[in-house]
Amino acid sequence: MDNKEQLEKFTTYLQTVNRYLRCTTFDKEERIITRVQWMLLRHMYRKPGRTIGQLAAHLDVRQSTMSQMLDRLEKVSLVVRRTDNQDARIKTVELTKEGLAFIHETEETWMEALSEPFEHFSEEERNTLIGLMEKLSNHLPKREDKK
Repeated sequence: MDNKEQLEKFTTYLQTVNRYLRCTTFDKEERIITRVQWMLLRHMYRKPGRTIGQLAAHLDVRQSTMSQMLDRLEKVSLVVRRTDNQDARIKTVELTKEGLAFIHETEETWMEALSEPFEHFSEEERNTLIGLMEKLSNHLPKREDKK
């Protein structure tokens, strides 16, 4: 099998796992956010206190689009906009307690969803898989996060 075939198989399997995780959370009728909104929440969790402009740059959308997305997330009490203490013109966006709980609950759902399939690996295979995914992740080109 050549490199291109290996990459095709790898991306197919990666997409299958990703689709499985998404459907355990975001494809349900009672979902309250979209997948893009989830990516935004996760980014805010990892990098708190971002401005609307920084969040828009991260998702490569206009600030007006980001404002609309934040409006919807505020409506379901997952985020709140705050005025910067040092510059009243600047608004930062933060996760609410409900937003943090939503992230933790979603991640817990994903852990539960992967628990049984993960048990089909031996301890050594699990450690190898984790090590390989870490190595792959560490060799991805770093995207500069716009401030």
